[in-house]
Amino acid sequence: MNYLRLTLIVISAVTLSILSILFTPLNFYKGIGTYWVYRFFAKTVLFISGVKLDIDIKGKIEKEKEYIIVSNHLSYLDIPVLMVSMPKNIRFIYKKSLTNIPIFGWSLYFGGYIPIDRKNARSAIESLKKAVIKLKKSISIAIFPEGTRSVNGETSDFKKGIFMLAELAEVDVIPVAIIGTNSVLKKNSFKIYPGLVKVIIDEPMKFSKDKQLLNDIRNVIVKNINSYKNIQ
Repeated sequence: MNYLRLTLIVISAVTLSILSILFTPLNFYKGIGTYWVYRFFAKTVLFISGVKLDIDIKGKIEKEKEYIIVSNHLSYLDIPVLMVSMPKNIRFIYKKSLTNIPIFGWSLYFGGYIPIDRKNARSAIESLKKAVIKLKKSISIAIFPEGTRSVNGETSDFKKGIFMLAELAEVDVIPVAIIGTNSVLKKNSFKIYPGLVKVIIDEPMKFSKDKQLLNDIRNVIVKNINSYKNIQ
C-alpha cells in the first residue's frame, strides 16, 4: 500500500508540474494559474496519504490583504497542508537546488516560487527582495523560518531571514502551528502512516521593527502546539 501511495504521488507530481508550466501564461493575474494547479496537487497528495485536516482559524484573514505566513516545519507534507489550509494565494521560499529537478523544479521556478541560496548571503537577500515584489502583486509568502524539518518534533529557533523579509515588506505576519505531519511522514523516511493533522492559524500580527518580533511569532506557534497537545 505504501508503494502504491508513493507511486501515485510521483505520478501526480509529474503530471501537475507539467500542467503548472503550461498554465504559466495565466499567471499574469496574481499568479492564479499556478495557484489552482498546486492547490489541486496539494489536495491530491493529502488524499493519497490519508491525511485528514482539522483547521482552526483564530483570527480574521482579510481577502484584500497579503501576509507573510510563518509556520513550524515537521515534514515534507507541511507544504501541501499549508496550500490547502490557507485561504490565500500563496508562494513558498524554497531551497534553490530544487530548481534543478527536471519538471518539478522547473514548475516551481516558472510558477513564481522563490528560490533561495542559503550559502550565499547576497543572493539570499535578492531572493527576499523578489519575495517582497510578489507580496505587492497580491500573493502571500509562506516561509519555514527554522530552515529545515524538525528531527524531534520540537520547534527550533527561527532564522533572521524572516525578520528581514517582514522589514522589507512591512505586512502583517500570520503564525501557523502544524501538528501531526511528522507522524504521517517522518523526516528521512518515505513510509506514510495515514492520520489526522491539526492546523492552528492564529491572528495576524502587526509588523514591528522590534527584534523581539521573531521570538513573539515563535512563542505564539509553540504555545498553540503545546495547548493542543495538552488537551489530547
